[in-house]
Amino acid sequence: MHVLLKKVLTAEDVARVKELILGEVFTNGKETSTLIGKHNLQLPVESPASQAAGELVVERLSRHETFNLAVQPQFIISPMFSKYDPGMEYPDHVDEAIMGGHRSDVSMTVFLNEPATYEGGELVIETGNGERSYRLAAGDAIAYPSSTLHHVARVTRGTRLAAILWVQSRVRDPAKREILYDLGSTIRDGNLMEGPYGDRLRQSYWNLVRLWADA
Repeated sequence: MHVLLKKVLTAEDVARVKELILGEVFTNGKETSTLIGKHNLQLPVESPASQAAGELVVERLSRHETFNLAVQPQFIISPMFSKYDPGMEYPDHVDEAIMGGHRSDVSMTVFLNEPATYEGGELVIETGNGERSYRLAAGDAIAYPSSTLHHVARVTRGTRLAAILWVQSRVRDPAKREILYDLGSTIRDGNLMEGPYGDRLRQSYWNLVRLWADA
């Protein structure tokens, strides 16, 4: 399941993140991967700027209702900030299963530049029924299973800037997360939540969480 998260960051948040990180030195992205063909720049996660910007992103995500419904987060791994200048790309790959001692169940990209400011740089995800491409507005994000094959297309103009992060979900099975997301969204948005129907839906939702959650 791919879930679009609108307005994870406000325009002010995006400006603050970019203020923090763009004055810093980005290093060769090959330092964090052995994949041949990876060509991007990354801000070291241990840098104070990366830590401060990452804390802002995580805090905003933690308050995002769709994120919580779709991802069922148990632990959010500190974001990594990536930069792609013209000619840079990241070929097909699957994210590592364990990062910083935590299981990576869900991968996320939070876009930090408006699509009109660069060309190329699409996040392309294999769905099993073809590919889907994403190049979202600044502040929007896409979440998808970390087990999915994906790549970043070559940037041909401008700069692609994004926050990349991974989440250990309390529900590791993506099919089960999708069921919970559908049911939780119905509870949130439905018109039948008063009376016994609503009570039964809420009961079913929380009992499924109890049944499937690792915690």
